[in-house]
Amino acid sequence: MAQRWFGFLLLLLVVLSVSIHCCHSIQEDHSHTLVNEDQVPSEDDDDLEDLEEGMDLDAQIASDSFSSAEALAATKVANVNDKDVERVIEKFEFVLLLGYAPWCTQSEELLPEFTAAALRLSQLGNPVLLAKLDAVNNPSAAAQYEIQGFPTLVFFVNGTREQYLGGYSREEIVRWVRKKTGHAVTTITSKEEAESFLSKNVTAVLGYFETLEGPEHDAFIAAAKAEAETEFVQMTVAEVAQIFAESSILPPLIAVRKQEPEHFTTFRGSFSIEEIASFVEINKHPLLTVLNSKNANMVYGSPMKLHVLLFAEKMDYENVRSLYLEAAKDFKGKVMFLVIDMEDQEFSRPMLAVYGLDTNKPVVAGLNNEDGARYFLESDFTVDNLKTFAANMYAGRLPVYYKSEPVPAEVHAPWCATCEKVGRVFEKLAKHVQDVPSLVMAKCDGQENEHPLLLEVPNYPSLLLYPAGRKSSSPIEAESKATWKKLLIFLKENVAIPFPVSNDDEVFSNAASRRETAELDTLINDEL
Repeated sequence: MAQRWFGFLLLLLVVLSVSIHCCHSIQEDHSHTLVNEDQVPSEDDDDLEDLEEGMDLDAQIASDSFSSAEALAATKVANVNDKDVERVIEKFEFVLLLGYAPWCTQSEELLPEFTAAALRLSQLGNPVLLAKLDAVNNPSAAAQYEIQGFPTLVFFVNGTREQYLGGYSREEIVRWVRKKTGHAVTTITSKEEAESFLSKNVTAVLGYFETLEGPEHDAFIAAAKAEAETEFVQMTVAEVAQIFAESSILPPLIAVRKQEPEHFTTFRGSFSIEEIASFVEINKHPLLTVLNSKNANMVYGSPMKLHVLLFAEKMDYENVRSLYLEAAKDFKGKVMFLVIDMEDQEFSRPMLAVYGLDTNKPVVAGLNNEDGARYFLESDFTVDNLKTFAANMYAGRLPVYYKSEPVPAEVHAPWCATCEKVGRVFEKLAKHVQDVPSLVMAKCDGQENEHPLLLEVPNYPSLLLYPAGRKSSSPIEAESKATWKKLLIFLKENVAIPFPVSNDDEVFSNAASRRETAELDTLINDEL
């Protein structure tokens, strides 16, 4: 409590850092009959190996050898470059472009998934063109289409760019693309098709109707078009619906089915687009989601912006999973409970660094993905503590967490030529005022420590004075290139609590004259 009476001069220093990106015409009929897997050629290794080489479009586009988008889609993946990428995007109705870097491990992981998705979409007769661009060796195209991190997926409809919000697995790419190209709903007509679909273990929205028409069905189709991440299936056969529900149900009915204990959730609202969409958004996510580079787009793109994050290695996660799951049940549709595998160091370590953490032990943090506020669970890992943490975050009652270095054995400046020079001057000044009880001199590494008062520091190094009684307002900035004597004058003129100096110290002779002149000017102005 006594600290509020003290003046406070802070030298803020920063370590230079490098920011590294994650290496992150169709008919109006919006339904189709499920394709039987047995009728489609298998995705064997030879097919995928051939696809990985891609194809060169330059000569083919120039000669207009492709008569339709469907024919081009059958050629699987196209290699594009600075010269032809714009023509490709303009020529074809639907294009999914992958910008990658040859040296990026995430790109390396995504390329075979992208290739497999291209093959599957071709087998399904989808008109989309999947194209890949080496963004490192084609910088003009990368800049034109704002490919800054790797890998990046961008979707184009008639040349217009749209944000890709799907996942990075082959199944997720296929599902998202089919949604965007008009196949909003899969129609299932037999028990065999139902069993084949359920064997994929995907989350699905079920629509059971007497007929595939009418206002309820129209609202279902509209909601399916708007929800690009989740599979929608529809049926009119009672035996088929019973396989999904595992009990007898009556139409009209909408439900979400997913692979977890509460695997079948029935819609209870009115059949409006808004209510169906809200129901799907609340129920489509599993209670616990393992967050990684493949699904980060979908997680961060969700309307649910409050996240609880458990950082743990696999063995530790298995030990605490039941506790974490129990806490998550109370926040369905409100807060996303995420798991980050710390063994996946390429993904987990940068996220831990955001919180200033370097640990192998399980930790729980919080994130408001809307405003970037971060939180940290300080108490023990129990169901009650997890629930309290999530409830307070949801209610806006949690204090924001700012990363901070451990208290050092001795204060030192990070390596930086300017910071080091200013640091020596600062330390010399500190020696001259070390006996002033109302003044605290402190250094802070702006890279490793955060505080609301320091978030808008103009540059580094900075010298900031927080006078007593006014610490919540903007600080007074001193000239960082000043000598220690000039900084001493700066302190004497700006502190709220005056402090004495020795009589034989001539530092303040000029300062005293300036202060007397300023006081005289003030008196004259008051008289006027």
